[in-house]
Amino acid sequence: MTAFALLKALHISFALLSVCGFTLRGYWALRDNPLRRHKAARVLPHIVDTALLATALAMLWRCRLSPLELPWVMAKIVAQLLYIALGMVALRFASTGRTRALAYGGALCVAAYIISVALSHSVWGPFSSLVRLTG
Repeated sequence: MTAFALLKALHISFALLSVCGFTLRGYWALRDNPLRRHKAARVLPHIVDTALLATALAMLWRCRLSPLELPWVMAKIVAQLLYIALGMVALRFASTGRTRALAYGGALCVAAYIISVALSHSVWGPFSSLVRLTG
């Protein structure tokens, strides 16, 4: 296995762990489950997300690329910022259950978009095949 293939496998694994962890913590937040306040639930996401970012940067460095050179990577970065903002609302700042649920659902939709962009290497994400048909 090449170094890049290993980094990619790790990146995908950390992305899966990150989204699954967020999904679980969001569910706990919606149910007001005390497990969401457990130390592991507050610390592990930061470790996983740091590893996710480190593997992304390592892959870019290994290929000698800048995120500015690849529009689909920039789309993932911008979407990641939106995902973080919605996640913060869902898990910390929402004052009502409705706001929490909307932010949680929005964050999961953005996560799905990020995954589709990663798979398609297109800023159009889930619509990339449609764009290819019309363009």
